[in-house]
Amino acid sequence: MKKWLTKSNIFTLIIVAVVVFLQAPSFLNNIRQSGNKIISQEYEVIGPTSSNGEKILFPPSTRSIAIFWASWCAPCKLEMARLKSSVDNGSLPKESIFAINPFEEILTIRKFLAQNDYPFTFINAPGVAQDINVQATPTTIFIDENTITSMSSGMSLTGIWRAEFFLRK
Repeated sequence: MKKWLTKSNIFTLIIVAVVVFLQAPSFLNNIRQSGNKIISQEYEVIGPTSSNGEKILFPPSTRSIAIFWASWCAPCKLEMARLKSSVDNGSLPKESIFAINPFEEILTIRKFLAQNDYPFTFINAPGVAQDINVQATPTTIFIDENTITSMSSGMSLTGIWRAEFFLRK
């Protein structure tokens, strides 16, 4: 028993406990959002290739995935790279994926998108993040007929397979 109670093991347990404690509110919020409706509205499409004033309906009536992200968020970039890879290899339809950055100015977002090539739709929809109480980035939401079926925050080892399965149904 004494060998288990080393300084490094105790330190590791403290770090894990702090992380769990800090993530608990976001995790519980995500669970509470499942089953909630999102009202479809038209939002501005943003990005280097969008035309001025171009709008799109979000969420669409079909199944879709929304990822809430920020340009400074390394886990967001990793999750978006995974989505891009799945779109590029034909496992995910690009028109079913929406990226929303409610945390930064439009000019910052456009600059980021000019330097990074993602095939999905980026929209200016900060109100959606407030309505569903997005608390962390990345947050990925699976939406079916305007209803949140799943909401998760942070990097996910199985998220891309869940996304492919969800949009394949």
